[in-house]
Amino acid sequence: MRIRLLLLALPAIAAIAITSVAYGDPAATDMDRTRAAGWDCNPEVPISGPYLHCAPPGKPSVADIVTGDGSTVPSIQLRVFNYADESFAGIETLMRADLYETSNEKQRLCQQDASNLPGGTWAFFDLPGADYYACHRFERASTITP
Repeated sequence: MRIRLLLLALPAIAAIAITSVAYGDPAATDMDRTRAAGWDCNPEVPISGPYLHCAPPGKPSVADIVTGDGSTVPSIQLRVFNYADESFAGIETLMRADLYETSNEKQRLCQQDASNLPGGTWAFFDLPGADYYACHRFERASTITP
């Protein structure tokens, strides 16, 4: 009888264990999970509004790009998070200005939210190391402010 009961309970126990592993720590924020995956979120201060930015593993951090510490990557995809609760806001693409200026019109199209520049244009950033253009792919009006 005990063996039968154990055989019936075992699948339920396994399902609970697998679900808890799949979802990870429910208290972790989107940004916590991004950091745990190796993304570099320095500097952890709001930039361009109430947003935190993270660079992918192996790429220069936003701090490196902003300060011009020899980091002039051609382009980079950043994950952007709301400062208030570290929830995922969207994606930002940075393209070095010299590449942007030699790109064609189709490559320059940036389908972005309405609160950004009209006509799908990229925003210009004059930075110490190299100038960049940014395309924001998220709805700023729906994000959380501190």
